[in-house]
Amino acid sequence: MFIVGDTLKRVVSDIDDVACASASAYLVNAVDLLKYGLTGVAMVLLVGVFRADLSRTGREFGRVGGLGFVVAGVANGIEHCAHLESFGWLYVTGLLIGLVATTTFGVMLARSGALPSWIGWVVSAGVLGFLLAAQQGGAFLVGSAMVAVGVQLSRGPFRHAPPEAGTH
Repeated sequence: MFIVGDTLKRVVSDIDDVACASASAYLVNAVDLLKYGLTGVAMVLLVGVFRADLSRTGREFGRVGGLGFVVAGVANGIEHCAHLESFGWLYVTGLLIGLVATTTFGVMLARSGALPSWIGWVVSAGVLGFLLAAQQGGAFLVGSAMVAVGVQLSRGPFRHAPPEAGTH
């Protein structure tokens, strides 16, 4: 959804997604809700699947990051399409919490041994890239990172731990 949303904004350059004054503006805001919401759900699912391999702090960062993204997606749509500008602070706060917590979670996931470490680093790099360069292609970076992680997770196996002694 990060890639779809950024592509829509580049292809249909006259979209006023802040005012929700056209069907394309509503579409962009729906994509924003999905990109943030699905990222939040993915974070919570990663924590659920790998909770035994993550530290308590890692689990909490994952959950907080997921919640931050969900809040950002919902608040963004309400702010723009319901014309309630007072939700802008909630969007920004949720987005920053989501980005920072997810970047930290990626590092903790990389260090946990639950998955190949590159997966955690890719999560962190993609989200950090979006935080630092959202308007300069950061959405493509985080979108590509999430696709790479999703492909790897769909291939399995998930455990990357060494075999126990004497069980060759």
